[in-house]
Amino acid sequence: LNFEIDALIDTLIRYKEKGSYSGKKENNPEVVIENILDEMGIGFEGGDLGELINNAPDEKRRMDFIIPNKMSPKIIIECSYLVTTSSGQGDKSKAEISIDSLIKEHYSDAHFLGFVDGIGWYVRKNDLKRMVTAYEDVFTFHEEELERFKQLLKELLVNDQ
Repeated sequence: LNFEIDALIDTLIRYKEKGSYSGKKENNPEVVIENILDEMGIGFEGGDLGELINNAPDEKRRMDFIIPNKMSPKIIIECSYLVTTSSGQGDKSKAEISIDSLIKEHYSDAHFLGFVDGIGWYVRKNDLKRMVTAYEDVFTFHEEELERFKQLLKELLVNDQ
């Protein structure tokens, strides 16, 4: 992620063209990711990871996408698309760093990926910088980024077989 004017304008245009992602089902960030996984024939689950329930019940949280499943996760994906700012973004970034540590401890072979987009994150740059350190790789919902995400999925799933 960068804070160059072109990147900021791109985010603003995508937001303006489509309105609130969360307000339109077909543009909801989780639905976009789900559609990509479905079209690629990649099975997934969402929810809590068993080892975190057992070993860190107060720190665990629901994961957006777990590939292929909760019993043997290879890829874990979290999504954060924000159009407004709030002090909770600092808490979210700290929580993601904590989750990253837990995943590394209990699922050392899993890849933790993040989708972080929306004008709300561009306004809170320090929280965003902290947040992206939690992920092995970070994507936005720009078309080029979605293509890069698909390519990484192919590489990770081939290498993990």
